[in-house]
Amino acid sequence: MSELLKGAPKAKELYTGFLERTGELSAAGITPNINIIIAAEDAGVEIYASMIVKNCAKAGIESEIIRYGRESVTADVVSGIEKANSDRTVHGIIVMLPLWKGIDEKKILCSVSPDKDIDGVNPVNVGKLVLGDESFHPSTAAACREILTAYGHNPAGKHVVIIGRSNIVGKPLANILVQKGVDATVTICHSRTRDLKEICRTADILVAAIGSPRFVTREFTNPDQVIVDVGMNEVENADGGYGLAGDVDFENVKDHVKAITPVPGGVSPLTHISLIKNILKAIDLQNL
Repeated sequence: MSELLKGAPKAKELYTGFLERTGELSAAGITPNINIIIAAEDAGVEIYASMIVKNCAKAGIESEIIRYGRESVTADVVSGIEKANSDRTVHGIIVMLPLWKGIDEKKILCSVSPDKDIDGVNPVNVGKLVLGDESFHPSTAAACREILTAYGHNPAGKHVVIIGRSNIVGKPLANILVQKGVDATVTICHSRTRDLKEICRTADILVAAIGSPRFVTREFTNPDQVIVDVGMNEVENADGGYGLAGDVDFENVKDHVKAITPVPGGVSPLTHISLIKNILKAIDLQNL
């Protein structure tokens, strides 16, 4: 059996420190608070939003879900975000994707103040990440690096192959890993990549972030490889019920690599840790 890289034990260690920090802020008259914007009807969005609320509460952070119905247009959502931007009691804003058809995603993400952009989606923060400047990093991308370093799998000098080029995982993770001081060599693969299995087999670290359940099988791997599985896919079980599966076929791969993150319980808990770190950073920036 490979080494299991579980995020929950590492996350649990950090909550005490978060509570101490939010307690200090409350004593100073600052109640940490975020807005979560939902403009869609999506089961995955609802689950993730509820997890954010739950984990923020564990860290002493208040959160409010702001919903926009199907009749909403881009201007409605932008207006709500601008209101939160100017509200000093709101310290962070998260826009849950996808949005209703017809709502301009780029305009929505651009409308989030860079100082409250705790999910790192505003182009200002995206540009800072590319340049290696201090910024908010997308939580899932940051969590991938966090789980590697937490278990002693330093990416420095390693070949990291990322399957997936999304704006919230693949691209930002590549930019995080190539920065000076992190020093990985990164290859990004996607649906148009030729010889995908052969490329993946060359990886010291393989990150699966494509949103396709059990896509990565043993043929993608090598025995010295560390696998980070970002996928959270709802799949039907043999009994007709539903469960979660990663982008990696865990049962097929688990005994044939050096280390692997399970799904659930791998990257996800540290995604929330990265988000909480961003919230506390945002509060510090806004109260300098």
